[in-house]
Amino acid sequence: MIVINLLPYHLRPIQRTPVPYILSIAFFLLIVGGMAGLFLSAQNRIAAGQRELQRLEADLAKLTETVEEFNQLSEKKQQLEGKISIIKTILSDRIIWSEQLHRLATLTPDNIWYKGIRVTWQNFKEKKVKINPKTGKPVLDPKTKRPQTETTTIRRPVLEISGYVINDEQGESKIYPLTEKTTTDPDFKKMFTLLRPRVDDTEFAGFAVRGFTLEYQIELGGGD
Repeated sequence: MIVINLLPYHLRPIQRTPVPYILSIAFFLLIVGGMAGLFLSAQNRIAAGQRELQRLEADLAKLTETVEEFNQLSEKKQQLEGKISIIKTILSDRIIWSEQLHRLATLTPDNIWYKGIRVTWQNFKEKKVKINPKTGKPVLDPKTKRPQTETTTIRRPVLEISGYVINDEQGESKIYPLTEKTTTDPDFKKMFTLLRPRVDDTEFAGFAVRGFTLEYQIELGGGD
């Protein structure tokens, strides 16, 4: 039997081809496959990273004892360096007091005796060049272009000697012979610098005497 379509051409049903649908489905599957591949690749990289991390953590755990031992040795090294520094300072500033006291005794006139000898610490004002902490160079005065100075307080050891003076053969009770000898003796003045003598008239055991206190700044390292 022959089928004749009598409908006008524009009313006739269009015969659509399935090729575009097939291509769309294929493209979609291709995209899904690519995303799945990227996901699997990322998972593999994550897994490899985790394995590497576990290996490094295991290696670090093996080195923990070594690191702790190194830290302990470093701490001991710092402590020893501190002790060595202190010992060096003591040795560089050492004073053999037996020798110094013997020298003082030989310089002391017969009409002087001591009641006390001690070492104290006192504050001294000193001027020094002002240093820029950032550059390490002296700070210059903007007007004179010369280095600026600043006054600082420094603690220094002081030898304090106190005692009494009685009349000598000439009937005088002066402290000058002692101070003159201690400031001119080459060995004594190299280590001790006279600061300010204090003298006052007083009594000792019912006798009129002249009391004195002499202060000498100790020059650290002067005996080396």
